[in-house]
Amino acid sequence: MVVEIERPKSLRERAARPLRFAALAAAAALLVWAAHALWASPLFAIRSIEVRGPVETLGLEEVTRAVRRALASEGPVARVFPVNIASADIEAVRRSVEELSWVREARVRRLWPDALHVDVVRHRSVAIWDDGRLVSEAGRLFSSNDEPIERLVRLPAFGGDPQYVAQAVHYLPLFEEQARRIGARVKGVHITFRGSWSVTLDADRFQTLTIELGRALSVNGPVVRLAQVVDNFERICGMMQGYPEKIDARYQNAFAAKIPTERAHQAWKQHASKAERTDAAKTSETLAIDLGEVRTPAPDQTQRP
Repeated sequence: MVVEIERPKSLRERAARPLRFAALAAAAALLVWAAHALWASPLFAIRSIEVRGPVETLGLEEVTRAVRRALASEGPVARVFPVNIASADIEAVRRSVEELSWVREARVRRLWPDALHVDVVRHRSVAIWDDGRLVSEAGRLFSSNDEPIERLVRLPAFGGDPQYVAQAVHYLPLFEEQARRIGARVKGVHITFRGSWSVTLDADRFQTLTIELGRALSVNGPVVRLAQVVDNFERICGMMQGYPEKIDARYQNAFAAKIPTERAHQAWKQHASKAERTDAAKTSETLAIDLGEVRTPAPDQTQRP
């Protein structure tokens, strides 16, 4: 059996070992320095924030402040390494922008060497709540300071109990569809805390018309009752020889209507055709009976607010 005896290392080999460790340490230090140089280099300082999307001046300022707030709150790292394009926490910036109530979604990316790009998708407003907030198409209440004024004046007004805001958004296009049948538009929707609905319409031929629709005891119940009013609207106006300011549809097979003002009577005479005025005159003998049916029915107690 042959046993190999390890040959003692030479002085040169023993001296090379610490040199190798020193070289490795130097390489690691170089990497750390390079990382620090990248992380803290003023060459990569964030010099601009680009915002894309339907954002006006005030909204642009809000987004920019949200980005800077996120960059300034990056904790211990920001105290050791100044935040630049390399060290910026993109996810924190995105969350900060999405905390703005009018922002539905934000996407953030780096634009080397010195910019951040922020894509903003905002909530689309469909109405104004009675406290000044806007109502989004998703049924959320939000605040915005840069909504175009020409758009705001065309939005319907919602009011009442905020728990019904999503349902109001669902009903709005259905209400609008019915309103168009009589040449009107939805001016307002109100919901009481008990869930009783009313809708206000306006049109060129009459100023405002508020229709009480009652509670939604069935699927789209308020929409069905509005459709019933629209179906009989011209008949009601002809019988009353004017446009009523208020119609109560919370009855079974009947409506209650407020007697038109003189101004509403003159407006009806102006817009009603000669045939409609003639038909209204022919019903004058039975008008009291018809008005009794329209204005004083036995109420459906389940629909009272």
